[in-house]
Amino acid sequence: MWETRPAGKAVSVRWGSWGWYALLFAVMVLVTVDVLLDGPLRHLDWIVHEFCDAHVRDGTLVAVHTITKLGQRGILVMIIAPLAVIAAIRRRSLRYPVMSAVIVVLLSLLESGLKASIPRTFPVSNTDVLFTHGTAYPSGHTLNAFVLDWVILELLVVALPVARRYLPERRRRDIALVTGCVAAVALTVADEHWLTDVLFSLALGPVLLSGLIAVAPFNRGDEPR
Repeated sequence: MWETRPAGKAVSVRWGSWGWYALLFAVMVLVTVDVLLDGPLRHLDWIVHEFCDAHVRDGTLVAVHTITKLGQRGILVMIIAPLAVIAAIRRRSLRYPVMSAVIVVLLSLLESGLKASIPRTFPVSNTDVLFTHGTAYPSGHTLNAFVLDWVILELLVVALPVARRYLPERRRRDIALVTGCVAAVALTVADEHWLTDVLFSLALGPVLLSGLIAVAPFNRGDEPR
């Protein structure tokens, strides 16, 4: 991502570096502590909520709500399933549907576990209550946009090989990063999540994506990336 170079010393915060992971994990910890302690970010949640609730309406609301579908698991799975089947037929391997299913299930379990740890009400309730009910924190839609959109792109270049020419590995990663960020912004503007919900997921999503890219679940070792 970027590098910070103080005088006489280089501190790396590049994609996948230790500094990069440390920064993202620090963001997750700080956001969570702020939410639990009712800190300044949680107060900012209310400012953003009240502004979006008052000003984002009609056509604008419909537009941003549509963009949030970038992280709608049900829709993404409906795209993943046929692509995985076509990829399996083309490569004569069950790796694609099996690994797709594993990723979807593990991501769902991770999201459920995180949400159950700190139950939180959604902005639509006009109340911000912790540890009673609700599954707002963190934003699962944002995590889906990072991870499952990447899965779609990985399957697409196998199911439709000509797409690989236009979607090399680095570009697929970058598109997934962009869709995750765009979904996060849309979810906040549409007032479907608190700002801190998506801030946590904006930090966790790239970590999950980096791990998946390192594991390369769809690469058998005999195909281009």
